[in-house]
Amino acid sequence: MVFWVVAIPGFIIGILLFLVLREPEQHTQRGPAVGYSAVLKNQNIVLCMISLMCAMACIFVLGGMLPSYLTDYLKLTQTQMGFVTSALGFGGFVGQFGVPGISDKLGRKPTAALSFLGAAATVWIFMGIGADPNTLFIVLFLLSFFSLGNVALITGPIATESAPAGLISSAIGIVVATGEIFGGGIAPSIGGAIAQNSGIQNILWMPFVGVALGAVVSLFLKETAPAKLREVVYESS
Repeated sequence: MVFWVVAIPGFIIGILLFLVLREPEQHTQRGPAVGYSAVLKNQNIVLCMISLMCAMACIFVLGGMLPSYLTDYLKLTQTQMGFVTSALGFGGFVGQFGVPGISDKLGRKPTAALSFLGAAATVWIFMGIGADPNTLFIVLFLLSFFSLGNVALITGPIATESAPAGLISSAIGIVVATGEIFGGGIAPSIGGAIAQNSGIQNILWMPFVGVALGAVVSLFLKETAPAKLREVVYESS
């Protein structure tokens, strides 16, 4: 029944999109024709792929294994575990419009780096909290804010603004596919191996390492925020 609850909103949105959405042909900007290889030759797109894998290593491992960590290791009740894990949804909801919004003012590159650092800091704090549901909820909320907010930033503004003309959708698709394949398939397998061989309490090291690496990768991104680019042009002129 849970699958139906999750699926029904998707069916409704799909029908509404089919009935309402129109192609904005009058607003489409067409550039010179380029091949799909141009996507993978773009430094920012490649870095987006890598940084999204780092973010997904955090999100998917937490989403899949956190309930077991909370109940088997911290010995929380099922009700307490449900309360704590709900922070993933609440924090992600706020982060997915909050982090990209911040990047409009601060810039894409510094926002991505700071969000990865924020995620790393909150994972580190989360590991040492213990069985305190309220504190766990607050820290997990912030962790999800930074992590899922970065997903929205990477797959949205950065990938869109970095894509070659005429290949925006392809660029986003390649970035998302890479992150989903690694995050949904490979990362949980690695996390499961860690849990089996080293104990469920050590699974949090994988999200920590993932977002820490993401912070390093994001330092090599090229700034794409329109407001920041206009500032550079204004200062140079």
